[in-house]
Amino acid sequence: MTEPDPGAWKASTSGRERVRMVVETLDEPATVSAIADEADVAWATANSELERLLDENQVGTHDGGAKYGPNPVRQFLDQVVELIEEHERDELEEQLVDYQSRLESLQAEHDARDAEEFRERLTEEQSAAEMRAIRDVVSTWNALETERRLVKQALNFYDDVSRLSGDDRGAVPA
Repeated sequence: MTEPDPGAWKASTSGRERVRMVVETLDEPATVSAIADEADVAWATANSELERLLDENQVGTHDGGAKYGPNPVRQFLDQVVELIEEHERDELEEQLVDYQSRLESLQAEHDARDAEEFRERLTEEQSAAEMRAIRDVVSTWNALETERRLVKQALNFYDDVSRLSGDDRGAVPA
């Protein structure tokens, strides 16, 4: 079995594409130099592409313009549109019910209103294993709440996005 080539993405993508790919995967804002290094491009190429992405509202600046990161609003809206394009309304409604049910199960199982209330238990006397378990539950809880918000927004915008994209699969007649 051959090992995957970690540099293969560089051969199959342009420098500007690599800059976009790096920015989209950032966990926290980064400097032009750090992005250029990761994308294996010249500083000028990274800077030029980041300025273009900034003009298109694809990225935002941080630390007084010294660092760049993905635009969270744009990412959120892209995820909502992707949900609408990839799922029928009934599927989204089923997902929403499933997420709500799972959240209600967490509330009942852990006797807490939300993830933050449950997280407060970390300050109580706990073993390391219990603390890790609490953090795992909080992480799951937060992920479910995020997914539920995305699906709710997708359902709110479903008819408008379907109509504007020329897909009338779930749109209510005007």
